[in-house]
Parts: sequence; C-alpha cells; structure tokens
Amino acid sequence: MGIYGALSSAVTGLRAQAHALENISGNIANSQTTGYKRIETDFLDLIPDAPISRQVPGAVLAQSRGTNDIGGDIKTVSNETFIALNSNGFFVVEPKVGQSDGKPVFSGSNFYTRRGDFEIDKDGMLVNGAGYYLKGLPIDTTTGNISGSVPEVIKLSNAFLPAQRTGRIDYQANLPQVPKTTAYNALVPGSELLSTGSYLGTAAGMVGKTIPSQPALTLGGNMAAATVATDDATVNGFVAGQTLTFTVGTATRTFQFHNNGVPAVTGTNIGIDIQAGVKTDTVLGQIQTQLRAAAGPFTTAEITVDPVANKLSISLGTNTTDTLALSGTPALGLGLSEGPHKPLTPGQRDASTQGFLPGDTIVFTPDTVPANPVTIFFHNNNPGSVPAGNLGVNVLAGTKVSDVMAAVQAQLRSSGNSAFAMATTTVNAAGRIEVNMGTNKTNSLAITGAGAIALDIDGTSTAVPPPARLTTIAAKNDALFKSNSVQGGAITVYASNGAPTNVIMRWAKVDSAATGGKDTWNLFYASETRAEGEDVMWTNVGQEYTFKGDGTLLNDVPSVTIENLTVNGVNVGEVQLNHGKAGITQFNDVNGTVSTSTMMQNGYGAGEFVSVAINDDGRVTATYSNGERIDMAQVVTAEFNAINKLKRLDGGVFSATSESGEAILDLSGSGVMGGALEASNTDISDEFTKLIVTQQAYAAGTRIVSAADKMLQEALNMIR
Repeated sequence: MGIYGALSSAVTGLRAQAHALENISGNIANSQTTGYKRIETDFLDLIPDAPISRQVPGAVLAQSRGTNDIGGDIKTVSNETFIALNSNGFFVVEPKVGQSDGKPVFSGSNFYTRRGDFEIDKDGMLVNGAGYYLKGLPIDTTTGNISGSVPEVIKLSNAFLPAQRTGRIDYQANLPQVPKTTAYNALVPGSELLSTGSYLGTAAGMVGKTIPSQPALTLGGNMAAATVATDDATVNGFVAGQTLTFTVGTATRTFQFHNNGVPAVTGTNIGIDIQAGVKTDTVLGQIQTQLRAAAGPFTTAEITVDPVANKLSISLGTNTTDTLALSGTPALGLGLSEGPHKPLTPGQRDASTQGFLPGDTIVFTPDTVPANPVTIFFHNNNPGSVPAGNLGVNVLAGTKVSDVMAAVQAQLRSSGNSAFAMATTTVNAAGRIEVNMGTNKTNSLAITGAGAIALDIDGTSTAVPPPARLTTIAAKNDALFKSNSVQGGAITVYASNGAPTNVIMRWAKVDSAATGGKDTWNLFYASETRAEGEDVMWTNVGQEYTFKGDGTLLNDVPSVTIENLTVNGVNVGEVQLNHGKAGITQFNDVNGTVSTSTMMQNGYGAGEFVSVAINDDGRVTATYSNGERIDMAQVVTAEFNAINKLKRLDGGVFSATSESGEAILDLSGSGVMGGALEASNTDISDEFTKLIVTQQAYAAGTRIVSAADKMLQEALNMIR
C-alpha cells in the first residue's frame, strides 16, 4: 500500500479534523443557548490487518460524544416560572402539533430537556423558549396530594379560587399551673378557679338551685324550712326580730327582719321587711343586693333556695357554697366566727385554753335517710355529765388539741353511722375544726358556746361528683368570666361561602390538686360577642382537660370535635380542634398565662388568580388575591441509565434510544430549583484551545497529502 495507504490515512485525518471543527463550531455557536450540552469529538484509530512486524497506524474515524452528564452554570432569575435542575435529570416535555376546535393538540410522545425557561401561554400552559410544553402530575387542591401517575401537560386555570370551609384548627398550647387571673389572690387557695356556682341560677335557667362543690354548713334553728322561692316569706321561716349574720374573714353583714317596721332595726343591722304577702324570692333578692353592695367577698354573692333540701343557700363566687337554715335570735353567722371562744390553734397546745368548754356540743348530721346525727359532748373529767345519746370527749386541763381531735375522730368512726367510717378531724390554719369524710368533702367551723351546732355533710356518695360543667356563659357574666379565665388566643375561620369570623378562646381552670381535686381546665370560645343580658356569649367546647402532676394530660385528648360551630351568626359547621400528641400541657409558667405554640386552620375565602410560581420542590403554585397559595401540579423529572446515549433533537430536547434505556420518572421534584436557569456547559476558552489544535492537525494532514503527491510524481517520473 505504501504511499497510497499514507495518502488514504491523511484524507481520513482531514475528514476527522473537519468533523471536530464542526463540533467546535456548533459548541461556540450555542455557548449562550439555555440548557445546551456541548458535543465532544472522539477519534477512533482504524488499524489494517497485517502481521505484527508489518502493522501501520492506519486511518482515523471521528465520532461525537455527548456531555449530558455535565451541568452548566445555574443563575438566578426574577421569573418565578423559570426552573433549573441540580441533578442529572431532565424535564419531561411534549411539543404541540396543531389545534382542534381552538384547543391545542399534542404529539403524545415524551421528550426530555434541560431548558427550563417556561412561561405561561394564552391557554394557561407552561411552554419554554423552544416551544416544548412542561408535563407533570395534577394535585388535589383540597388534600394537597398528587393524583395520578402518568405525566400530562400542565394546564393552569385563572378562575376564582372557591372558598374552603374551615374543618380543622390545629391548636397547641401550654397552660400555667396557676393562672394569674384578675380574681387570683395568692393568699386565697382556689381563687384562680372558675366557680360553677357563681354562674348558675338565672344565667343557666336554674333559679333556686345551687351546685355545691364543698359540703354544706347547716345551722339548727326553731323555724320552718323554706320551701319554694315564690312562697310567702312569712310562712317559710322568716320571723320578725330575727337576725342573720354573714361573716367571711373580717367582713360582716347582719340582716334584721321586721314586719312593716316592727320591731325597729337596731344598730348597724340592715332591715328586711317580711310583712304578709312578701315573697321568699323578694326577700332573697333584697339580701343578695345588700350583700353585693358590701365591699370585699360579698360582691359576687348569689342567694337562692334549694328546692330539694329546702335550705337557704349562698355562693360567694368561689368553690365554697354554704347552705344554712334560718335560726332565731341571737344571730348565728356564716362561718361561725362569733362566740365567746378564741379560734383554735393547730398543734399540741392545751385544749382547755383553745376554745373547748365543758358543756359545748357539736352535732354531725350527714344527709342520709335517716340522718342518724352524732353528737359530741365535751366534759371536764366528768363522763357522767354526758347526756344520753351523746358521745363524750374529755377536755381536762392539759389535754392537747391533737388528742381532742383524735378522740372526736375515734368517736365518729365508732358511732355506728357508716357515713363517718372514714372520718378524719384536724384543726386548720384558720383555727377551724375540719372534718373530712374521705370523699374530698371538708367542712370547717369554730367552736361556739353551749347549744347544738349541726355540721351537715352534703351527699352520701363515696366519691364527690364533679362540679357541673358550665356549657355556656351569659353576656351578663362576661366581666366575671374574664376575671376567672385567661386568654387562649384567637384565629379567623371561614364558612362554606367564604364568610370569615374570628374565634376567640379563653381557658378557665375549674379544679385544682392544691384544693384536694385534680388540675382540670375547660376551654371556651366567644360564640356571640354582641350578646346582652341572658343571651349566651361564651360556649364550652365540651372537653375536660385533666392533668397529672408532671404537667401532661391524664386523659389523652388528641382532638376535640366542635359540633356546629357558629360565631356571631356565621355558621362554620363541624370543626375538629386538633391538638396532636401532647399538644396541650400544664407546665409551670411564672406569668400565669397561656402560651400558644400552634394555631392554624385549613379554611379560606374565595380569591382571584394573581400569579404562578414553581418552587424548589417542583410544585407549581398559584397565588390568589386572598393570600392563599395553592399547589396545582407537580413537575416530573426523568433520569436515564445511559444519559449520554440520548438522541439530540432541535430545541435542546432529547429522545430516548435503545442505548439510553427507558426514562426513570421521579415524582418528588428532586433537584428542581425555582427562579433559576441552567446555562450552556460550553467553555469558550476550552473550545478555542481545541480549535487551535484541530487547525494544526488539519494543516499537518494537508502536508501529508502534498508529500504523498510528490512521492507519486517521482515514482511516475522513473518510467519516463
């Protein structure tokens, strides 16, 4: 072959360098094309078959090699629908081939591109600068979940966004162990609690009823029991000349009954007329008004008649409700702080100097049928002085207070009355005898002079029934309620027609471990802020939140369903108040306020389409005038096992080949970067370097052709 072989190899070299030059030229021409992937040139040597000693380099073949796995620089842009990929994937696109009935018609084939300059066209579709339409998966706007698995051309709607009714409120908060309400007094145990008795009565349509949360203190008397609130007061135990004293701490109010001015009201007593025809409820109303006018603890006093027990009842707006029957003169006060004796002092002091006088009696009367009262008679080392039917307790000088209490306790337990089988007796810090029946019910009284003083334990059950839950709060009690509760936050919710309304929440502690119960809270919301008088203003969500000592819920409350939520006339419907796991806690808070960590809802009003953007998760998100951002579609990306074996087509798109393998779809939007574009991966300086090398190689190839031609001429000249 010789010269001819060299000439042939030189020609293949020229052809190969020309191919390389073509690739370099194309790369430089597309150096500014978005998402362009440069083409490299590979050279393949072609070796003629010959013995080893006769082998020659042979010819050369040039072939193209893709660089699809090499990314270009990513730059940030202001257009929110431009996207780039920080991975080896491709956007899935499809070309439009025409229109039918005014609607675009697509080819039905998937193509793949790195060109992400997508913009919305007149049909609401995302198309890039090369005319290819972005494909993805639709999203359920209600749930936010992807629907379907086959990519389709993304089409956006600029229609109004319909309103979505609030169906869920995510609410998590920490409640303080001691709420610092305006009614809270650190020196008064339980003052932070909401007292059910303070709100019942006219506010709840329960005239004449009381809900005691402590056992009732009953004073024996010589008068008939009151029966119903509307009966004539003169036949219900009210006697002219009788006085009734209410004493709480140092605050005292004394009422004197008279019949049209007879007898005359004496001293600082407050006169109440009980002439024939005056109704019992009128008398009670006068007493209540006078009590509320007094300073101090009587400002929230409620006076009623219990139609079951036929007893006059008073509630002071705390967890203490006392019941007493009217007695004759001399006056006996609520709390029994009067009398010739000093308050008791707890501990081991001498009982004979602490108010225990021989001849004093205490009658313990449980509300059982029959009552079977137990009477304790105090004597001075003289058991024979104990009247028949009484139980004697010695108060000889030197007997300690604690010993007297132990003796009273022993007598009660051994009295044969099962109501006192678990009785315990102590002297509290206020200097009052306390009797606990083993049912969370405790009464206290101070010893007075001779004469029976009945201690009435309310109820016969073995466990204290929980206080009646306040389901609603009337508008007239709004100020009182706010003084007994703390703010819990507020949130705007939406009805099915998009009407907004504000839900204001308040927490009220209704029971406390510090007062012998369990730390229990109720949650209220303002159902009608414009209510007046007896109309309902606040509504209980209907769930007890009871806490353990470590501040976590005793009863697991992951969620609460509020049936038919209606606020200020706007009906929202059923709403789930979602707390999640351990979402409501009671950890100590020095400020005594509620700390809200989560408060969100899933409703919104109708809105007009404003703009669209593609975020870094590949979600195509529409923004509306109501501030809502709704995910409309999920961008799908594709990867290939042999990425550089894809076939290149016009417009920066690729099609799959048998060498590349089928597309592997990624539905998660991984690697998508919103508001960005990928530049060409062409490096101009590198291409110039390759251009110089290619030019030199091509020039050298031409020299070989020239040399071979001269050698052939010389060979021909030999014949001549």
